[in-house]
Amino acid sequence: MKERPAMAVFLSCDQLPAVLAASAERGPTWVAAGRGEDSGFIPYRPGLCLDREAGPTRRTLKEVFLPRAEVLFGYETVDGVPRLHPAAPSDLPRVIFGVRPCDARALALLDPVFEEPPHVDGLWAGRRQAATLVGLGCDRPGPACFCPAAGGDPLGEEGLDVLMVPVDGGYLVRPLTERGRAWTEPLGLPPARPEQLAAAEAVADRARERLAGGAPVDLQATLASGFEHSLWDRLHERCLGCAACTYLCPTCHCFDVGDEDGRRWRRWDSCMFPTFTLHASGHNPRTSGKERMRQRLMHKFCYYPERRGRPACVGCGRCVEICPANVDLRSVLEQLKGVRA
Repeated sequence: MKERPAMAVFLSCDQLPAVLAASAERGPTWVAAGRGEDSGFIPYRPGLCLDREAGPTRRTLKEVFLPRAEVLFGYETVDGVPRLHPAAPSDLPRVIFGVRPCDARALALLDPVFEEPPHVDGLWAGRRQAATLVGLGCDRPGPACFCPAAGGDPLGEEGLDVLMVPVDGGYLVRPLTERGRAWTEPLGLPPARPEQLAAAEAVADRARERLAGGAPVDLQATLASGFEHSLWDRLHERCLGCAACTYLCPTCHCFDVGDEDGRRWRRWDSCMFPTFTLHASGHNPRTSGKERMRQRLMHKFCYYPERRGRPACVGCGRCVEICPANVDLRSVLEQLKGVRA
């Protein structure tokens, strides 16, 4: 059971800029900042502050731990002998501030992908082990959010070291781990008063009520028996294959690897692109949009649950918001509930 090593404290809105500055003085600090398409997690700079009205960032926390492009290692031949040069260290301590519960859950879903022995991704593992995640609960979930249907909670604690709950005048700050306490205690914040604790509970209740009734995503058994169902012939028809949904999804993690100028790179890729499965022979096992969309949904809601026990979706709603063809994953899931062999 996860330990709660410290009591909740209160952080006023006026204190927030100083807290971020103090955190940055102690070590690298990333902040959820910006609005709309430009929002994401960026390194702290003087004057940068959390915008509690902005909602979840468009770009996800995944980018901090799995960059869009990175060098895995360098190589050269010296006197006929190949030599490898490791990538820059990824285990420098850092604080990530303003993490939404859905994004923290997404990292927990990706951890076994990159850290399950014997194939441990050292770059991912180093970044994860060095990060302190300071979460921000969702007091006003957006219209596309459906985290409870995906097993989450707008005030969920999974994967976080600290959870901040927006209340009048500031935030109720609750350390959840020893690492969270190590970040919180030096701030010298006052204990939360009973009325502030009650206000945080009321915020959670309202947020959960707002998200009640979402489409369930427990589809593993249904999809396993419906691979050849005729519904797949229709679901993909509006999809443009742009892959925006996969790039902004906090759990999608397809990548490509290539060598350039003595360096091996890893770059994001997408299963929605026709070239993703193109063989050197010219054969492509997924030539159509139908097959690619089916693979994406089967992976998230059938194959991943078979191995890990839960779907590879956190219900953040980014794919719903960004799709230029207005493909709504919630509607798709509702239709898939009726799939049978």
